[in-house]
Amino acid sequence: MLIDIHTHHLTGRQIEVVSRTFGDPLENYFSFGIHPWEAEKWGSKVSEIRLITENQKCLALGEIGLDKLKGPEFARQKEIFIQQVVISEEIGLPVILHCVHSWNELKQLKKILLPKQQWIYHGFSKVSILEEVINEEIMISIGTALLTNRKLQEKITTIPIDRLFLETDAADIPIEIIYAKVSELINLPLPLLEAQIEANFKRIFTKWTIG
Repeated sequence: MLIDIHTHHLTGRQIEVVSRTFGDPLENYFSFGIHPWEAEKWGSKVSEIRLITENQKCLALGEIGLDKLKGPEFARQKEIFIQQVVISEEIGLPVILHCVHSWNELKQLKKILLPKQQWIYHGFSKVSILEEVINEEIMISIGTALLTNRKLQEKITTIPIDRLFLETDAADIPIEIIYAKVSELINLPLPLLEAQIEANFKRIFTKWTIG
C-alpha cells in the first residue's frame, strides 16, 4: 500500500492525506489547519477547528507552523500556531509542520509546549538541521526535493526508517517515483519500504486505524 501523508492533489490512486483549511471540501482522508500564510485570514476561526476534526476522515492537524519568508507578522503566526498545537493535544491528533527559516523558533516552542502528540516535519530538505530534528523525535516527511537534492540523497540513510514518511505536497509527481527513489538510495526492496511506511502510518495516524 502506497501512502502519501501530505498532498494538495487528490488522485485516488492510493492512501492520501489531503491538506485542507476553511472553505475547502472535506473529502477523502485529510488534515486540517490554518497555514501560517493564512494566519491572519483565518485566525479568528481557530476555535472551530475542534468541530471539524471530529470528522472521522480527519487524520491530523496541519499543515501548521511558521514561515519567515511569507505570510503575516511572525508574532501572529506564532500565536495561531500555539493555539493549534493546544488543540492537537486536546483532540489527540498528530501535527503536520510547515517550517521555513523557523526551525530554531519551532524547536524552542516544542521545549515550552512539551507536546505529547507526534509532530511531522513535512517537505523536509534542510540537511544541516537533520540531526537536530531527529534528536527532537520529530517524524520526517520527504517529498520531491529528494529527486534533485544531492545532500539529502546522501543523508537519507541516517534517518531512522521508523521515523520516515513520504509525500508529494503540491507537486504533480506520482508518489510512486518518490518511493522508488528512496528504495534505491537506502537499498531496501520496494515491498519492504512500503510495509515500513504503512507501519509508521498506522502507528502515528491512529484515527485511520480506527476507521
